Parts: sequence; structure tokens; C-alpha cells
Amino acid sequence: MRLGSWLLLLLLLVAGGAGSEQNEKAVSGFINLQAEDVLFVASPDVAGLSYAILSGDPDSAGVYVIRLRISPGLVFPPHFHDQDRHVTVISGDWAFGTGKSGECEDTLLLTAGAYALHSKEAVHFDGACGDEPVEVQIIGLGPVATTWVADSD
Repeated sequence: MRLGSWLLLLLLLVAGGAGSEQNEKAVSGFINLQAEDVLFVASPDVAGLSYAILSGDPDSAGVYVIRLRISPGLVFPPHFHDQDRHVTVISGDWAFGTGKSGECEDTLLLTAGAYALHSKEAVHFDGACGDEPVEVQIIGLGPVATTWVADSD
């Protein structure tokens, strides 16, 4: 066998081993999900809301990643969280407002790819004010609690 053939054979063996190592790593802690494989569950408490927990658990200590699908017209009333939450808009126009108004006209529309930080204890409201559903991804530290705020007006 010529030197070039040996090098090609060695390269193929190394590449084959790397593939096996990646498969072992995938089994030992990596999460790989295509968009169509994300399983959403309808919220038992809020009509028009479904969610998927991609990693971690918002009710337990540690980092979590969740996705929310919000039906058109669903707006969460003013509230705050006891931990920072990082939000990325996946699809749709997400309405984000600060303060206690809870009114769609007092929101900023964030489009797909946009990012927002919900600072710990900062009162805000958000949802799908338009005619299309919205999907957002939220990353935070658990456990996280949400406190609903009554309108003072």
C-alpha cells in the first residue's frame, strides 16, 4: 500500500472513532433537538399557552431553558420574577411592556431574534397582542417564582 493510501485509511479510522465519541457524549449529557422535535404541552392553568422544558427545571435549583407558545390575544398581566430571566423571541411579534398598565398599546413589539432581560423583581407584562401566535425561549436560574401585581389605578 502506498503512503497516501495508509494516510487515508488512518484518517477514516480516526474520523470513525470521533463519531463514536460524539455519540457517547450525546448519551452522556448533551441535548440535541431539531425544532420539530420540541414537545409542547398545553398549560392546564392558562388557556392559549403551551410550554416545553428543554433543559433543567424552573422549579429546581440550576439553569433551565423553556419555550412558551402564546396564542394570539393572550397577554400575561403585570408581574415580576424573583430571578433574572433571559428571553429570546423565536417567532412572531412578542409584546413586552414595563410597569403595571397591562395594556397592549403600552408595549414594545419585539420580533423574531430579539432579546430581552427581565430583571429580578422588575414589574412587566407580555404576550401576543397581534393576530399571530408568539414563541419565546426563556433561560434562567431556578427555582423561580412569579408574583402577580394588582393594577394600582
